[in-house]
Amino acid sequence: MILMIAILLISSLGQAAVWTEINQWSEEWENRYAAWVKSEWQKNFFSRTRLPNGQTNPYYGLRVDCADAVYSMRIIFAYEHRLPFAMKDPTYSSSRISNKMSRWDRQREIDRVRSFLWYIYETGSTRSLPSDTYPVSISRRTIRSGGVLTTTPINHHSWTIKEILPIGVPYLVYNSVVGSNSGYEMQERKSWPNPNWVFEGDYSPSSGAGFRYWRPISSLNRPVWEVPGYSTEQFQIPLSKWTKTLQSRLATRQEDDEQMMIRLIENACVGFKDRVSYVNEALAYKRQYPYCMSYEAYDTYSSPSRDERIFDDLMYLRRSYKEIIQRNNGQQLSADRKAQLQKIFPYINQSTASEARQMQPQNITEDSICVVRYQSSRSMDLAEFKRRLFLGWISNNPNEKAEYRWGVLKGPSEHARSCPSWGGWIPDLN
Repeated sequence: MILMIAILLISSLGQAAVWTEINQWSEEWENRYAAWVKSEWQKNFFSRTRLPNGQTNPYYGLRVDCADAVYSMRIIFAYEHRLPFAMKDPTYSSSRISNKMSRWDRQREIDRVRSFLWYIYETGSTRSLPSDTYPVSISRRTIRSGGVLTTTPINHHSWTIKEILPIGVPYLVYNSVVGSNSGYEMQERKSWPNPNWVFEGDYSPSSGAGFRYWRPISSLNRPVWEVPGYSTEQFQIPLSKWTKTLQSRLATRQEDDEQMMIRLIENACVGFKDRVSYVNEALAYKRQYPYCMSYEAYDTYSSPSRDERIFDDLMYLRRSYKEIIQRNNGQQLSADRKAQLQKIFPYINQSTASEARQMQPQNITEDSICVVRYQSSRSMDLAEFKRRLFLGWISNNPNEKAEYRWGVLKGPSEHARSCPSWGGWIPDLN
C-alpha cells in the first residue's frame, strides 16, 4: 500500500502543470488585471534585474517581439494571481495551449513559467492573436489597460495597451526584435498609430485589426461574433476620421497645443533614437556576412515598416502643427517650442513636397531637439533626419552601408542594386 502511494505521488509530481490555478476570471479579476497593467507593465519589465522591492526579477532576460509582449502581459498576470491561461493552438484547429501543460514537470515552477513563455513565443504570433481576442466597442470601459491594438496581416504588428490617457490617447507598450543582440527593453509611445497602416488592406471586422480584448476561455473555439462583448462599432467610422473620433470618445479632458506638441515630438524622437539600434544590428550582421542577404536575413534586418512609422509620426506632427498655426497662429505655444518646430518644418504653410524640396541641410543648433549620435563620429537632430527621410535618402535596405542607411549618401549603391530585395518603402508626400 505504501509503495502504491509513493508511486502515485511520484506520478503526480511528474505531471505538474505550469502552475495550478485557484482563481477564475471574473469582472473583478479583469479590473484587477487592468490595474496591474497600468501600474506594473513598464517598458523595462524584462530588462530590469531587480524589482522595486529589491527581489530578483524572475522575467529578466526574456527577449520579446510584438506578439510575445502581448501574450506575456496576460500570461504573467495569470500566473502571479493563480488564474487560468489558454489560447487557441494555431497548429491544430480545435486544440488549446494552456497552463495545464506538463512537459516541463521536472523544472521549478518559475522555470516552468519561463519555458511556457518561450513555448508561446515560438507558437503564437500576430496571426494567432485574432483567435484569442475579439473587437470591442468604443468606450473607456472596453478600450482599456490590458487590451490589445493590432494591425492587419500585411503589417503584422501589435501593441499592448498600458492605459488610455485622460486626453483620449493610447499609451502603448510594444516591441520589435531585430536580431539576437537586441536588448531586453521594450518600447512605448503615447500616440495613435496611423490607421491607414493599422488597417492596410482590410478595414473590416474580419481583418483581425483594431482595438481588441481577450476572449473568455470558454469562447476560444466559438465564432468571434458570438463572443460576449463583440462589436463592429470601430469599423463603422470613416477611416479618415477614425483617430479623431476615437480620441474624442475616449477623452475625459482636452489637451492644449503646447502639451500636444511636446507629446508628438517625443513620439517622433523615440522612433528616431530606436532606429540606431536596429540599423546597427543590420550593419553588424552585414560585416559578418558581406554578401547579398537571403530572404530570411533581409526580412529580419530591413526596416520599411519601422521607417514608415517614423514618417507617419512626423507627418502627424506636421499636420497638427499646421492646424495650430491656421487656428490661432501658435498663440498657446512657447517661444522655444515654436523655434524647434520651425526648424523641423521651415515651410509649414506650403505642401509637404514643396517643403522637402526647399529645406536646407540642418546643423545642430540651440533650437535642435532629439540630437542622436547615429555613428561614432556623426550626429544629427530630428530636423535633419526629417529632411533626409522626406527626400527619400534614408534607406531601409539592409544590404546598404551606414552612409546609405542614414542618408549621408543617396542610394541605392551598386552593391544594393546587385542584390535581390523584397519589399521596401519610400515616403509619400502627397
